[in-house]
Amino acid sequence: MEKLGRHQGNVKVGFELRASLDRVLKEQKAYRRELAGDERWSVRGLSRQDAAGVRAARRREQERLRRAGELLDTIDVLAMHGIELELRERGWWDRRWPAVPDEAMDPGRWPGSRDKGLPKQVPLRLPQPLARKVYAACWHTSYKSIVALRDWRDLHPGIVPGRRRREPGEQEIALEEYERLAAQVTTVGDVYRGGLLKGIRAAEALPSRVAN
Repeated sequence: MEKLGRHQGNVKVGFELRASLDRVLKEQKAYRRELAGDERWSVRGLSRQDAAGVRAARRREQERLRRAGELLDTIDVLAMHGIELELRERGWWDRRWPAVPDEAMDPGRWPGSRDKGLPKQVPLRLPQPLARKVYAACWHTSYKSIVALRDWRDLHPGIVPGRRRREPGEQEIALEEYERLAAQVTTVGDVYRGGLLKGIRAAEALPSRVAN
């Protein structure tokens, strides 16, 4: 797999997505063990040197399957595969993005983030080029709305988004404007969650090779 530096972080998800992720990873790890038990990888009776060569060949085959999306046996491998699918679906994979500004890489939630209240966290270690592509795509497609949301907060310091009033009035109108702007922001978490979901679906679509 990718040997360059890794970008580490967490993505918030719901209970259902986390449970589905755990389930498919368990299935994929069982398949990995089945692959490792194939007779062609047996080192019985081999010299130490020949056994080392067989083990190296087995690792290379596992890596080939992972790159091909045919073995999604770790969170990171599944996420990498799914995030690529997510970016391709959005038309963002083959685009050349401007550099990611430092402010986009700062820790903390972006304006317009909708992940508040998601109870679970999934740790991710992604190749730096993939992570920066996600950050760049999200930032540059959302920047105008991010700026507008910052201006909105300056204009309405006493209004808390998410707490809507039943009575129509200036605050209700302001909150509707906030919701409209927030809907135009695609956060990194949005893409990561979409990628995890697509990775799960890709794993579920693989032929079932492990007997129940």
